[in-house]
Amino acid sequence: MLKVQYIKSHLVQLLSILTVGFPFVGYKILIGLLIRNLYEGPFALCAALLFILWGLIDLVLNTICLHAITCRGNTHYPSCLLALIFRKCKRLGYWEDLGEALDVMLSFVLVAYYVGGAMYGYLDGSQVKVWNICTVFNVLGAGIARINSSFTSNRNP
Repeated sequence: MLKVQYIKSHLVQLLSILTVGFPFVGYKILIGLLIRNLYEGPFALCAALLFILWGLIDLVLNTICLHAITCRGNTHYPSCLLALIFRKCKRLGYWEDLGEALDVMLSFVLVAYYVGGAMYGYLDGSQVKVWNICTVFNVLGAGIARINSSFTSNRNP
């Protein structure tokens, strides 16, 4: 059951999941579909399936994280596959945040590939709408994160 106090106390993290995590899921799955539409052969099929699987795993992780925060106030779940890998690997466990940072960078590389390559015509209309919704939420998330950073830095001079 949702608990209002958990939502209030973890609002920024929840907004991050909604405006960063879920849009990145969309980008990964849509890039997988784009690869499937653009290329043929076993390597292309494998690459497409890997991106789709990566997106689906991140969808599950973001959903678990969202549930854990809103229902139990637990903020210790990883929100993406790379953070989970870094957490589980003893050598990399110290660098768990690097897993999330790499996920952000790789997701932005996917966006840059899509936009820079003018790939709009290779997805169908509904897929482009999903891409655009992801982008709108992601841009709003960047603004929210920046505002939060400003408030946080002013509280701790």
